Amino acid sequence: MRRRPRSGLHPWIEAFQEHLLVEEGRSERTADGYTRDLTLLEQFLRREGSDFASADPLVLSSFLYYLQKERRNGEAARARKVSCIRTFYSFLVRQGYVRENPAEELRAPRVPSHEPIFLSQEEATALLEAARRAGTSPVRDHAMVATLLYTGCRVSELTGLRLRDVSFAGESVRLFGKGAKERVVPLHPDLARILRGYLRVRRVPRGSPAPDRLFRNLHGGPLTRHGVHYLIKRMAAALPESLPGLSAHKLRHTMATLLLEKDADLRSIQELLGHASVATTQRYTHVVNRRLREQVRKLEF
Repeated sequence: MRRRPRSGLHPWIEAFQEHLLVEEGRSERTADGYTRDLTLLEQFLRREGSDFASADPLVLSSFLYYLQKERRNGEAARARKVSCIRTFYSFLVRQGYVRENPAEELRAPRVPSHEPIFLSQEEATALLEAARRAGTSPVRDHAMVATLLYTGCRVSELTGLRLRDVSFAGESVRLFGKGAKERVVPLHPDLARILRGYLRVRRVPRGSPAPDRLFRNLHGGPLTRHGVHYLIKRMAAALPESLPGLSAHKLRHTMATLLLEKDADLRSIQELLGHASVATTQRYTHVVNRRLREQVRKLEF
């Protein structure tokens, strides 16, 4: 086994992290999440007198029990950690660090299915108006919210957008999703107009990092995920009617649900959102069907 590097990470975790970033093209956020989960597992194994090399299915199952009872992890958090451990040990087997995969039969808890939460057409319009009034940089914030609503992009895709990814001539926006997968979505005429207005006031001081990133913070640096979440909450607080728990991801749900209500087909929405499986997109049909049932109940003969 290699000596522990200066980063303090176990060398196998460090090798796995590099594999995720370089070979699989995962985002730094994903790699960091896997690293945190595996560091927690390493600490638990040490407490149990074990390590990555000697861990067996029993001690890994004990780790899941520990997550549930001592750390109060819910189903989704435990399922994510199971996925991480399985992927990690598959990597260790391929690299020859361990002979057998003790996580092969590790069972993830069933995660309850939740209907996506989204805004109505009126609420989405009100949020766009709030961005013009309550944002720290109104033109930018209006453009940011419009991009989330018109493209259905993830926050990481929004903050990763570069100037060259927006083609006004080609009427398209290029997005890089999970695993660096590329997709191209149409540039709505209203979004094109809003982005042109933003580009007229966009400023990037000399020497600023990542100058090609489209959305900038007040200091001229690239806007971060945390910055986006902060701005969305600030805008939501300025609305006359409260929108509790509003997030950028709910704007992605909003775009998908409103398109479905306007008779867009599931395959098209799947393509726009970058879902690997249409089953993920199908969640939105339950929302629309429920709303239709509510309307039908109003009938009286």
